[in-house]
This record gives sequence, C-alpha cells and structure tokens, in this order.
Amino acid sequence: MTEKTNITPPLTQRLMRWKMSAIWSDSLHIGNRCLAATFGGYLLSAIATILLAQILPLSQVDRVLTAMMLSFTVYTCAVIWVFSVKSTWRYWLDLFALSGLLYLAYLAAKALDINPIQGGGL
Repeated sequence: MTEKTNITPPLTQRLMRWKMSAIWSDSLHIGNRCLAATFGGYLLSAIATILLAQILPLSQVDRVLTAMMLSFTVYTCAVIWVFSVKSTWRYWLDLFALSGLLYLAYLAAKALDINPIQGGGL
C-alpha cells in the first residue's frame, strides 16, 4: 500500500503538468485565432470596402453605403473562415493573400480610372 502512494504522487504531478501545458497550448491557439479574426478580418473587410466603393456601378453615395454594408458580411465570413481552418499558417496566409489580391485589384481599378457613374448622389 505504501508503494502505491509513493508511486502515485510523481505520476499525478506529471499528469497535472501535461494537462496544464495542453491547456496553455490550446489557449495560445485560441488567442492566435482571435487576433487573426480581429485584425486580419478588419484588414480584409477594409480593403474589400475600398475596392467595392471604387468599382460598383452606382452613384457615389450609393457605392460607399453599399460597400460599407457589405464590409460587415466580408468581416463575418473572415471570422468564420479563421475558426474553421485547422492550420495556423493557413488562415494567416489566406487572409493576407486575399487582402493583397484585393488591394492589387483596387490599384488596377484606380489606374484604369474605373468609375462607372460620375456624380449622381442625393
């Protein structure tokens, strides 16, 4: 009986250390995903907003309002994407790559001066 009690404490200490390290690791993964969803999603939705405000075929006021309303949808989709992907590098890379592509599309639209309707407004 005494042998069992002598063996058990080191085993439980090892198990507790492993459990605490697993909890710490999971907390870091969740925190990383929250940072990616917050800042990466904001970056993606902001760039999508400026692109849509540039290329939508509406009056200037309607383009900006529509782009701003659609930015909430883009942000929500980015958050869902971040929490659905398994790999850490995958969601960071996807958010930055898509943001970069949208920014390049915005620069191309600006260089070609794509403004479907001039004026309008209220």
